[in-house]
Amino acid sequence: MESTDLPPPMASQPAIGESGKLRSALDLLNIAKILALVIGIISFLLAAWNGIDLAFGWFLSLPSVIYYVISGIINLLIYTKIPEYDAQIRGRRYVEAKDQMLVWAVLGIIFGFLAGLLLLLVIFLYLEDMIRASGRYNAPPPSPPGY
Repeated sequence: MESTDLPPPMASQPAIGESGKLRSALDLLNIAKILALVIGIISFLLAAWNGIDLAFGWFLSLPSVIYYVISGIINLLIYTKIPEYDAQIRGRRYVEAKDQMLVWAVLGIIFGFLAGLLLLLVIFLYLEDMIRASGRYNAPPPSPPGY
């Protein structure tokens, strides 16, 4: 029997339910990527619109110009980071993806709501289940008995 006829090792097999959750997580990441791009562009357009108001003497629009510029930058950064998260999830590095996505998800909720909300949804609904199913928590070793 040749070595190519051997079945793949069990470690490479996805856990039960993992493939569906993986597909759902990747779909939500793609939606979040599109939303982050759209929200980033709209934020820059709103900043420009409020900048025109600012140029005509409406100084009360300065905070909104600053907010929309920051929102545009944050959402475009989220847009550029999502392919990295996609690669981490496809490589089954769930803990690493979850840890890196958390900061950007919170910033996304503050400065764009929809993209950050979808990132949090991916983190807590799908990645947590996939981490548990694969047993890849970075848990410390158990303490010796008697302590």
